[in-house]
Amino acid sequence: MNFSFIDIRSGSATCVFEINHKKFEFHPSFHSDALGDFVSYLASKHPLCKLSWKEGAFHKINGGIHWQTGPYLLNWEFKRDFEDLEIIITEKQNFTVDRKVNTNLPKIILKTTCKFDDFVLCVIKELDRVIKQRGILGYRQEWQNYTFPIDGFLALKYAYLYKKPFEITKKIVVLRLRTNYIYYY
Repeated sequence: MNFSFIDIRSGSATCVFEINHKKFEFHPSFHSDALGDFVSYLASKHPLCKLSWKEGAFHKINGGIHWQTGPYLLNWEFKRDFEDLEIIITEKQNFTVDRKVNTNLPKIILKTTCKFDDFVLCVIKELDRVIKQRGILGYRQEWQNYTFPIDGFLALKYAYLYKKPFEITKKIVVLRLRTNYIYYY
């Protein structure tokens, strides 16, 4: 299994997803926050991606997410069943681009099941590569309208590596009086 988000430039990108010896290539545009929505949606399916003070920091999304890909909307839907993840990718008509009804749509492009943790690891590795290659500001400059999904990336990575949710630590401030100074630690 492989997930890659490559050739990011001038508000477009190429997403290559390989699973079960099949390769799929998609071309999302800057009209949607493709990578950001994807990462937030995946984090919303992960039981450990929550902040300790707020249940469901990545809100539940019903029906999946849409990527603008020109005349089509590409719908990603994840259905998690414990350690398994069902992935359904559907091509739908984008009525903002083409108002003439296409009777061939919606069309299921892919419907498959994989191990949830394996898929999360693929995505984390790709996000690691993207951020190392482009940086946060470089990603924003190329993608134009949206920033790198750092919150979802870090939540997924922490949950995967440590098998627990990210905890907000509470610092205890200690005051020490020395001569006329107060130090905060």
